[in-house]
Amino acid sequence: MIIVQVQNAVKEYNGVPLFSPVSFEINEKERIALIGPNGTGKSTIIKMITGELETDSGKVVIGKGFTIGYLSQSVISDLGNTLYEEASSVFADLEKIGKDLQVMCHRLETEYDNQELLETYSKLETKFSELGGYDYHYKIDMMLGKFGFDKKDFDRPISTFSGGERMKMAFAKILLMKPDLLLLDEPTNHLDIDTIEWLESYLKTYPGSVFFVSHDRYFINALANKIIELDQHKIETYIGDYEKYAVLKKERYEQQLKAYKHQQAEMKKLEWFITYYMPKPRFVSRAHDREKKLARLKQNAIEAPKETKNKISMNITGEIRKGKKLISIENMTVGYDEPLVSNINLLIEGGDKLAILGPNGSGKTTFIKTIKGELRPLSGECEFLTDLNIGYLRQDGINLRSPQTIFEYFRDMYPEMSNQEIYNHLGRYAFSYDEVNEKVIDNLSGGERMRVVIAEMVLRHYDVLILDEPTNHLDMMTKEELIEALNDYKGTLLVVSHDRYFVDKVTNKLIFFHNHKTLYYAGGTYSEFKVDVLDPLVNKENEEISNQKALEEQLEREKYKAQVKTEKKKINKPRPKLAKNKIEEKLARLERDLSVKHSYLDLPEYYQNSQKMNELSQEISSLEKEYESLIDELSLYDED
Repeated sequence: MIIVQVQNAVKEYNGVPLFSPVSFEINEKERIALIGPNGTGKSTIIKMITGELETDSGKVVIGKGFTIGYLSQSVISDLGNTLYEEASSVFADLEKIGKDLQVMCHRLETEYDNQELLETYSKLETKFSELGGYDYHYKIDMMLGKFGFDKKDFDRPISTFSGGERMKMAFAKILLMKPDLLLLDEPTNHLDIDTIEWLESYLKTYPGSVFFVSHDRYFINALANKIIELDQHKIETYIGDYEKYAVLKKERYEQQLKAYKHQQAEMKKLEWFITYYMPKPRFVSRAHDREKKLARLKQNAIEAPKETKNKISMNITGEIRKGKKLISIENMTVGYDEPLVSNINLLIEGGDKLAILGPNGSGKTTFIKTIKGELRPLSGECEFLTDLNIGYLRQDGINLRSPQTIFEYFRDMYPEMSNQEIYNHLGRYAFSYDEVNEKVIDNLSGGERMRVVIAEMVLRHYDVLILDEPTNHLDMMTKEELIEALNDYKGTLLVVSHDRYFVDKVTNKLIFFHNHKTLYYAGGTYSEFKVDVLDPLVNKENEEISNQKALEEQLEREKYKAQVKTEKKKINKPRPKLAKNKIEEKLARLERDLSVKHSYLDLPEYYQNSQKMNELSQEISSLEKEYESLIDELSLYDED
């Protein structure tokens, strides 16, 4: 079924259409990537689907009964909520049922003969179970954990988290909602590689549809089964993943170019015939026929296909020190009050292209700050073996702040450059004359800011470049240009990135921080490292964890068997028989009591309070022992 229909939609800014009328559908089970250069209107299309923006013409139709979830910080309902309260709000209906069950449980303690109340409780408890009432708190714990939140974070107010952390909270919450259609705008920003790869697996089996904007080539290729490209003010649709799209796009362009050239050749042939034969009386009639044919061709003329070309041209220069020893790191431990990574041993040589990888919070940025001298190592040594001119590009270019226009900033920073040289230089980074003179640095978008940072970095001629998430907010074409420039760069490169395609294309060595340790890999890509080193290591660790859990469970079973054996000995001791009907009455009461007590196990006031949980467990254990004792006693009547 169709979830969303976009019908001839147009959006204008200052009277200028952002794109020509666009039409497409989002169907059930589809995973669609919306791709294209920055500034073409991808986020605008998503906002038209959510209703945040209205179309200037055309319309967007949402199928009746379908739910849509849009990833944004507006998903968070109350900044005063704790992290866990906010996540739990997804299951507000289940929590209400749980509270209703709790009230009934308290009543049943005194009204255990109330058959109507018991039946109502039974029906509501069945509904609660079918809707996942007994495992939704597990789902919350799992989802928050996947986005890097520890249990100690659960009681923190949302207001105390950073913007990036709130976005991850919003992401976790929207996945817990499980809408029919997920709308995701740059979902991999702020996520580490582990989380991205988990998210790929999760969304591949997501029961609904996914419509997402991304510039992460590997993510798109792993997830999408349809590509919609928005470029040059129009959309083109391709069935398949990114690799299939790349092949089909090239084939489509070549077919359109061939058809265009054929038609142009036909037009020239007709024009020649008309020009040559029209003056000849014997051929006037034929010439008029050719005129009519030419007019028809022009009326239905094939437009010359436009090949998308990069407007950016980078040239990053640095001193060539190929093979020279630059930085020696021996037994270095980095961190703050507590170590994040211990015993790092590394020799950085001229020409190295080193990737620094690992989960968020594993110590990547701390390692960079230690190399730069902003932090002292907790132990060990980091020694510069020669003088180095180091450039540092911080994540999202947040070290670039100025109330000036782009031109004013560069004029003040580089007075030796002429105005024309500044315009020419910025033009290579896709900034027009008007943009350079009108756009203020502090108001730039993420992608624009990153382009300015790179444009400035190029002028510095650094020996060593340290790049922290340089591809954030860059579109695919700009990313490809950056890859080419860094491959041509003769200096030494240290890169922190979650973009696996970028890392594979740029680096030739990597270190990976894993569980406070450092894994080293040289002469290969991240993809090869994952297959050769990381996956086998993680599988082995997971197997060890599973074996440990299995051992603990076995010990618990043996302990339980011993307890049962002891209890049976106690039960089998001679004692006076109770009347059979009295035993059956007591058993009925115990069954009701146990049902009530067991229902408490999944109520927040118990599982979030360890003391109450322990007390409840002891009560249940006592009732179960009494129940088993009465069952054994009742069996004596059967033996008689």
